[in-house]
Amino acid sequence: MEKFKEFSTIADLVKKTRYEKNFSQDYIAKKLGITQKAYSKIENNETKLNVDTLTRIAEILEVDVSSFFNSTEKPVLNDFSTRSGGDNVIYKNNSVEKIEELYKEIIKAKDAEIELLKTLIRKD
Repeated sequence: MEKFKEFSTIADLVKKTRYEKNFSQDYIAKKLGITQKAYSKIENNETKLNVDTLTRIAEILEVDVSSFFNSTEKPVLNDFSTRSGGDNVIYKNNSVEKIEELYKEIIKAKDAEIELLKTLIRKD
């Protein structure tokens, strides 16, 4: 896909992956329990994308969440610098430490989910 020749944001990679999987925005939005318009804002960097939502999108797209971070360039998680509205939080050109911190958050969330599931299994 020529329109995805260069990627600079996580949202760009999410959008590219969605196209590659041939999923519609509406399909992903329904799986996330949000509107198509809200999901479109994620792909267009018009809203913050938290770790839990990114993890859920990766699950729906059937890819590892780390695929959104694998790039030869420094990733931009959300770049609100060119958008109006919002709180103009910029996560541009994050350091390795910031990416490691995000991975740790993802792992912590998964570990908590695993522990909850173990507890539920023990009750049965």
